[in-house]
Amino acid sequence: MESLIMVMNKLQDVFATVGSKQKVDLPQIIVVGSQSSGKSSVLESLVGKSFLPRGTGIVTRAPLVLHLIHPTECETGNGDSKKSKDYATFLHKPGVIFNDFNKVRKEIETQTEVLTGGQKNITDSPIVLNIYSKQFYNLSFVDLPGLTKVPVSGQPQDIEQKIRDLVLNFIKNPNSIILAVVTANTDPATSESLHIAKSVDPNGDRTIAVVTKIDIMDAGTDATELLSGEVIPVKLGIIGVINRSQKDINDQKTIEHSLKDEKAFFDKFYPDIAQIHGSVVLGKRLEFLLIEKIKETCPKLRAQLYEMNNKYEHEVKKYKEFTENYDRSLLDLITQTAASYKAGLDGRADLSFKGLNGGATIAKYFKTNFNKDINEIDPLQGLSADIIINVINNASGTNMGVFMPTDAFDHLVKKQIQLLEAPSLACVTTVHDELATNICRLDDDISYKLKKYPRLFEKVNEILLESLARYKLKSSEAVSKLIEYQKAYVNTDHVDFIESITKSNEYHELFEKPANMGKLGKFEEEAREEGFAELPNYYNSQEEMLSHKNEIKSWPKSITLKMRKTVEKITTCAFSGFPDSDKLILESRAGLLTLFIKCYFVVIKKIIQDTVPKTIMYEMVNKIKDNFHKDLITKVYKSSNLNMAELLLESKDIEDERIKSVNRYDASTKALKLMREIEQICLITES
Repeated sequence: MESLIMVMNKLQDVFATVGSKQKVDLPQIIVVGSQSSGKSSVLESLVGKSFLPRGTGIVTRAPLVLHLIHPTECETGNGDSKKSKDYATFLHKPGVIFNDFNKVRKEIETQTEVLTGGQKNITDSPIVLNIYSKQFYNLSFVDLPGLTKVPVSGQPQDIEQKIRDLVLNFIKNPNSIILAVVTANTDPATSESLHIAKSVDPNGDRTIAVVTKIDIMDAGTDATELLSGEVIPVKLGIIGVINRSQKDINDQKTIEHSLKDEKAFFDKFYPDIAQIHGSVVLGKRLEFLLIEKIKETCPKLRAQLYEMNNKYEHEVKKYKEFTENYDRSLLDLITQTAASYKAGLDGRADLSFKGLNGGATIAKYFKTNFNKDINEIDPLQGLSADIIINVINNASGTNMGVFMPTDAFDHLVKKQIQLLEAPSLACVTTVHDELATNICRLDDDISYKLKKYPRLFEKVNEILLESLARYKLKSSEAVSKLIEYQKAYVNTDHVDFIESITKSNEYHELFEKPANMGKLGKFEEEAREEGFAELPNYYNSQEEMLSHKNEIKSWPKSITLKMRKTVEKITTCAFSGFPDSDKLILESRAGLLTLFIKCYFVVIKKIIQDTVPKTIMYEMVNKIKDNFHKDLITKVYKSSNLNMAELLLESKDIEDERIKSVNRYDASTKALKLMREIEQICLITES
């Protein structure tokens, strides 16, 4: 079964090499302990070598993935002098063999500085170390920085939280075994390693406790209760060990000598339980636990690896280069880009729940924002009663006639119509901007392909903006002409204009209130004498008034003449019975002119709200949909000034990511192969 651990070690190395961005829950033993708990000494006792950096403060500042390997004949080198004795290798230095374990320690220190950038900080990038010895059982550990409370000089103030986050990131793996190092000369209730282990493993199902410093407990105290499992609630066992003291290390006491003293200590002070404690027992127990964990997690791990392999295979296809047929590849990409752009405007693109885009955004702007902008324009903006009266006087010239000056109405209403141009042109700009940004909201697959090639994307965007600038100019000119068309001919015969007047409050005040009937009765006779006999008498009875309403609805063509005669009648009524007639005439005419401007403006608003979106759709939206593909073919695909191979050069980021993607796919494929080996070993042992 030792070979099972060896294959799993290779599996760990595969993912450590490529730095897989997808977390793989591999079975592994995670060593957790506070500073000065004896964590490093425990590992060195298991390895049988003194190789870990020592000192004050945080010595371990990067995860150390340690593989203990009982070498095969091939791994002993078949005569290779370096491999004939115990040796070590690092994953970051392939092919380099270390026989001197002092140099191993130095290499760990050097690589730590490289990974941390020479700072006193920590890193989650692992150092992978393989140690080969015929004295070993096959095992694998991850040694993490010791838990600390107070940062030392040069360390960041949040070093405690950073270390906790790093430790939690490893031990939250449900397939990990937590090796919690606990000191015997302190209260286990205050143990940092047990506390953090309990946060992810509350029942202690995957935690084993290693008790250190039993030999330096206070006089008269005893660790029997602690070592018997009556104090620490963990289910994988509690094993006591005796580490080398600092004096032993300074005196260069060997690990072999230390293990002999450890056995003698337990035989002397804890004879009843000596056989289940010590570093040798710990190593065998960890080997057994790791093998069982590997067998337990095989089915889930296999499924996870298959899923990962499929994901990376898809990534590799996505990052595929155009290497065989640039001509065809470029044509396909241009066609797909234009089709996706048009689909986004037509509502045929991939549906998204992230918000409106393309054609939906333009339609919403027409229906909501543009209509609102037009409706919010005050038809009398910039016009006061004094201004209107002044325009009437100027239009009348030297004569104060009995009729309303037509020029006054034309002048004022044209001035107000001009107010509609600014929001109409703003609508053109908004639609232009939306069409320009639509290139960034293509279907995900097409968008990714296009952005892989920055030069091609830049050229496509350039052509789009050139075309849109041309269509925007034509749209703006067309919209401005719409305003000029309305100013060129003021159509007072428009049925909506007449209807708007008849529905106004002013009209009801002037023509339908019974109070007006007496005042205007005399004028009716004068009006008939002047040739207005065909004018209906609106004021004889309520019935005739209702009849007149029906007449307006039934004969819209005749209403204009009748309205004009009625208006003129009202504007000249001030001559009858009022001494100060000039003032009343002007006020009456100003009021009526205000009414006419407001009513006519309602008509023009509706026309503009209807025709501006139609104009923009014709001149810009439909033009870009119809011609974008043609422009790309002409200016990119058929252009003699552009090199296809240069257009399809990948960006540096994409090139790097493609290489990483290929490496990740190769690694996951290799991992699946190793997984099959693990399954075969499990089947053989079960049979």
